[in-house]
Amino acid sequence: MNEELELFCEDVDEQLTFMENALITMQEDGVDDESIGALFRAMHTIKGTAGMFGFDDVVHFAHTAENLLSEVREGKVKLTQEMIDIFLKVKDHAQKLIDLAVAGESLDEFTQANNDELLKILKSMLSENEDIDVEKTVDIKEEETTTEEKLWHISLRLKAGFFATGMDIINILSFFDMLGKVKNIVLIDTKVPKLEEINPTEAYIGYEILFSTDASYEDIEEIFEFVLEDVELQIFLADDLDKLKSVVDAQEGLFDKLTLAGFEDVKKLKTSSVKEEPKIEKQQKSEKLPKKEKKESHKNFSLRVDSAKIDSLINQISEMVIANAKVSQRADTLDDNELSESATILTDMLEEIRTGVMNIRMVQVGDSFNKFKRIVHDVAKKVDKEINFEIVGGETELDKMVVEKISDPLMHMLRNSIDHGVESPAERLKLGKSKEGHVQLKTYPDAGTIVIEISDDGRGLPRDKILEKAIENGLVSENNNLSDKEIFNLIFAAGLSTAEEVSDISGRGVGMDVVKRNIESLRGTVEIDSRAGEGSMFTIRLPLTLAIIDGFLVQSGNTKYIIPLDMIQECIELDAHYKKEMDGNEFINLRDSMLPLLDVRTYFDEEKSQSERENVVVVRYGDYKIGMMVDELFGEFQTVIKPLGEVFSNVPGISGGTILGSGEIALIFDIPKLMEHKIREIN
Repeated sequence: MNEELELFCEDVDEQLTFMENALITMQEDGVDDESIGALFRAMHTIKGTAGMFGFDDVVHFAHTAENLLSEVREGKVKLTQEMIDIFLKVKDHAQKLIDLAVAGESLDEFTQANNDELLKILKSMLSENEDIDVEKTVDIKEEETTTEEKLWHISLRLKAGFFATGMDIINILSFFDMLGKVKNIVLIDTKVPKLEEINPTEAYIGYEILFSTDASYEDIEEIFEFVLEDVELQIFLADDLDKLKSVVDAQEGLFDKLTLAGFEDVKKLKTSSVKEEPKIEKQQKSEKLPKKEKKESHKNFSLRVDSAKIDSLINQISEMVIANAKVSQRADTLDDNELSESATILTDMLEEIRTGVMNIRMVQVGDSFNKFKRIVHDVAKKVDKEINFEIVGGETELDKMVVEKISDPLMHMLRNSIDHGVESPAERLKLGKSKEGHVQLKTYPDAGTIVIEISDDGRGLPRDKILEKAIENGLVSENNNLSDKEIFNLIFAAGLSTAEEVSDISGRGVGMDVVKRNIESLRGTVEIDSRAGEGSMFTIRLPLTLAIIDGFLVQSGNTKYIIPLDMIQECIELDAHYKKEMDGNEFINLRDSMLPLLDVRTYFDEEKSQSERENVVVVRYGDYKIGMMVDELFGEFQTVIKPLGEVFSNVPGISGGTILGSGEIALIFDIPKLMEHKIREIN
């Protein structure tokens, strides 16, 4: 796929996602003029960009949908709930047409039938409900009479900073062919400076265009909707000689240039006597464009970058961090003050660069999570339930890679909440609940992690049924002594399902084991809290990023370890007072609170250290705290996370490794796993 086609796919995907989100929002919050206008522009953009690539099936389908949206926007047709459902199907079908067009494949029998059926429905909803043969895939504009066509004059000048928008003027001008016919066009290059004075980042040109169409002023203006602030634009009817005179008088030599080019309206101007003062009553709508002079300023604009380039940059920065650690250690060894100072400056600069690059990868989760509204809507409709779906904390930022990998697990859990968790409207009314179930997707940062909660107010998990099924499958013995939390966690076992019926939504016992495995592959955890008749909550904790973290370097025995800095609450010395208090137990009283201790040396079977001191690093993850007993504390350390390979992938309590400035390997603690071990040990 070439670069232009990739950009087309990205742009169309954005437009379709926007359409879907807007339609779902309309279902929940009602319809407003701004949303309708935005929907129309999205479909108009899809039609236009598809036309540039010659994707006729997409253009013809999008054109019909655009016609209906145009009538909705003009108030000729009311946008009903039924129509919103149809436009959701339009979005899905448009995606299918685009996929086939990009792949160079023709419509199969099923897709063609669906295409014809949707076209028939869309046309039946038009205010002028004409019986048009859907087999004839011709542009409706060509079928309409041309008796109302008008000749328009468009005067266009690119402002100096036009190229900074990333827009291509040729692509913009190509939209004219969608609305009518360009009768004449002249390039205005009188402001192009000498070669040695040209700034390649600035624009100097403009165009004078004669355009014949039956489209309205607003339709023509929409061609430039994305660049209105970056161009000087005047649109007026070609017979408006007052307006034409003001344009040609404003630029020296323009009258002669247009005359030589054969502009019809300029010929009329030459033979007509036009008053110097334009008639106010004949001024066109175009005079609303330049309402006030705007100061030229540098604008921020989005820049699409291949994620692989960002990943490569992060990898290079990671290696620089390791190399800088070696330089810093060498400076300390040589006791070279100047070298140490330079190394410190370089460390600070690398920290800023690292933070900047990592921020590029950080995205607001709400932009990605909005797609779940459609999934909830479709599943609820399929199982005949009424669901109020709420996204909270959409502004929370998370690594784009993590967002993409967590998407499928979240989708599966949401489907389960609607299918199994929330009762039917009739059941809910019998139980004294509102007939509308509530499902919430909540995100927030906590102790160096991102927490994602999926909760519902349904029937809750069937504790006894889960246990019975687990015993039947041989997952646990009959004489078990499991807590509620441990029983609920059994739903993550492969093949365990309590569904009485198998549907296309859930019930085969596949999926939840994959959900947990995918979450753990991101160094995350998932917990379940459920109460009968009140609902369930799945709590997922994920690291902010997968590449570089701020760590705290410690040593136990002969091995150095890294603890994620965000999880550390404090460090204390395990002095004689605490040791006496322990009296053989692995607990200490920390400010009137019992703190369980994990002896790292014992856990990893380390050799006895020669250190005279023992320290406790207090770490928190979620609602739990433990103290980790280590020998030495070295302080903060920029940590580049390196995978340990398959041989060490199943070592409990270790999530990866890093390279120190000395060339040594330090292991990174998996704090959630170590806490899980300690809690199990206590219970």
